[in-house]
Amino acid sequence: MDNNPTTARLRAWARRVATHDFAPRLSAKVRRYVYHPLGVLALAGAASLLCGLFLHAQGFVLSGGVLAVTALGVAWPWLSLRGVTAAVAFDRTRASEGDAVEARLTLHNRLPWPAWGLAVRGGFGGDPGEPVAGVAAAPRRRTALCRWAFRPCCRGVYPRTPPALTTGFPFGLWDARRAVAAEGRLVVWPATLPVGPIPPVGGDRQVEGNVSRSKVGTGGDVMGVRPYRRGDSPRRIHWGQSARHDRLIVCELQSNARPVIQIVLDADPRVHAGTGPDSSREWAIRVAASFARGWLEDGAQVGLAWGGSDLPPASGRAQVHAILDALAGLPADTPRPLAEVLAGPTCRGFRDGLQVVVTTDRAHAPGGCGACEAEDRRWVVLRAAGFADAGDTAAPGHHPTPWLLIGSAGEAPALLRGGWREARHGS
Repeated sequence: MDNNPTTARLRAWARRVATHDFAPRLSAKVRRYVYHPLGVLALAGAASLLCGLFLHAQGFVLSGGVLAVTALGVAWPWLSLRGVTAAVAFDRTRASEGDAVEARLTLHNRLPWPAWGLAVRGGFGGDPGEPVAGVAAAPRRRTALCRWAFRPCCRGVYPRTPPALTTGFPFGLWDARRAVAAEGRLVVWPATLPVGPIPPVGGDRQVEGNVSRSKVGTGGDVMGVRPYRRGDSPRRIHWGQSARHDRLIVCELQSNARPVIQIVLDADPRVHAGTGPDSSREWAIRVAASFARGWLEDGAQVGLAWGGSDLPPASGRAQVHAILDALAGLPADTPRPLAEVLAGPTCRGFRDGLQVVVTTDRAHAPGGCGACEAEDRRWVVLRAAGFADAGDTAAPGHHPTPWLLIGSAGEAPALLRGGWREARHGS
């Protein structure tokens, strides 16, 4: 190792020069151009040209070399993509967050030379500048197929933006871009968690079905007996008990009916905290999706309402797909506050069923807590501070006593599975 003090000072000076910011007052946009490889080469070319004009003619040789490298670094990527067409497709049309999906990129090169250093950027979430998939080359006058495993971390409809095929070969001075056609789309559902049984649904809005409920009806199993009342069917008379008590006794049957549930999602970004897949808004969407999917699979009729839109209550697998598709495509700009959603005709006109409102502790419930505390309305409240980024603080809102209070993402699985009385002790 060289311990010469002069050498050590030169190395320290070189490090300072290499890391020093020579333009601290320039804007970010100007700095991006100045520190770009093309900007550096342009400055080097201009400096060598001035040297050739005022110092020595050899400066023109250096200027010509810089110009040749710059021209080749810009022209070659552009020419490489002129004869290349690309299309991306997925091996399925629907998936959930975290699922591994096979993405296929088909490349067709019509040029007599290969295209090197190809990459697909944009359209799949994440940093737009980061490559989604790298491709070694597109062979000359051939069609190539590239596959990779795409694991979406957040719900949405993919590609979110038109992807692009890029290359900066050979020097990486400038990336040429060409649009990639999307053959079909991938709908990524929000992740769902197991939920507990359906809470008791008050009122008379029950539709016939095959779901046995702990409620008196006309078509289920025998729940008990009671004295005869005028209008009871003679076929329900229990003749043995009637003879024993010397009066008519009838059987009470269980109700075979589908409970009707409306899930109201507060999608207003102003009451949520955090960014990305771990934000309170994304977790509120997952909570709503979990209730909808779980209770639909238990046989209930479930509807969904959010800022300005709604899906009427229905049952079956088609309704599961409809609700999850709607939540997957939920846009970021839904600024309608919860009070307006609950005061709208869809929520105000919902009667004789269970209404579950999913919101945060920053939301302001509508005035008149009599409507808020109604027996047929349950409040699922996410504590926004548990999902917030550093420095993200806001004053709490006003809402009734929560049915479920979810403090963080780690608490959600246990609370959704057994956070209420019927879930802990059975329905």
